[in-house]
Amino acid sequence: MTSYLPLIEKWESYLQGGGTESLEHFALWLIQHKQGERKAPDILDDPALQAYFSANSGEGSGYLSSEAAYFIGRLYKYVRSYTRPILLTVGLSSLDDFGILAHTDFEGECTKKSAIEENMMDTTTGIDAIRRLVNKGLLHEKVNENDRRERLISLTPAGKTVLQQVYVGFGGIQDVLADLSGEERQQLMVFLKSLDGFHSKLYLKALEK
Repeated sequence: MTSYLPLIEKWESYLQGGGTESLEHFALWLIQHKQGERKAPDILDDPALQAYFSANSGEGSGYLSSEAAYFIGRLYKYVRSYTRPILLTVGLSSLDDFGILAHTDFEGECTKKSAIEENMMDTTTGIDAIRRLVNKGLLHEKVNENDRRERLISLTPAGKTVLQQVYVGFGGIQDVLADLSGEERQQLMVFLKSLDGFHSKLYLKALEK
């Protein structure tokens, strides 16, 4: 029979340490507590780096947001470096090219505008990427009969082949979530989806202006 006593003891320790009665915050505290048992890279505990964020982030907990943004940015660069050789092998220029193909494949057929907005690209960059993919024979473009001002795009057979090659290649790269346990991965996804939902609303609102 599973004992919940260890979890209750951790909850009490969390509250005694000043934690709020929030399950999401408690879950984050548990992850941080467990990670604290591992030997983390020196950069995570660099006092000079923490002082820099604190000095340049205003009052309150702003420095935590700055530090989080810094590491999220680094993770993106790791992903970019892991995936770049695979993309170049199949003739794609960047993750933006892959994003356009993946979104179009998911939708089956979509407007150029929706493919660009879903991938959070500026219009000029998005149009250039789509034109490049059309010229390579990976996307098919046609006039939208329901609104002739719009263009619809869909994957060509060659585009589907390239996309599948990318997915196969991605299966062999370094796992971005490294040695996180299954439980830690699930909790991380909860936080990432929450943040994405919040910022998506702001992003879409900005597009409407």
